[in-house]
Amino acid sequence: MSAGAIAMLIVAIVIVWGGLVASIVHLRRHPDPGPPDEV
Repeated sequence: MSAGAIAMLIVAIVIVWGGLVASIVHLRRHPDPGPPDEV
């Protein structure tokens, strides 16, 4: 693999895993409310 391909692989991995971590952190700080209570 060329250096450019390895760099693009690392960038893609960082984007995917960074988005996953960011979404987990966001859900930990702002949990989704449950379904509304039916009366």
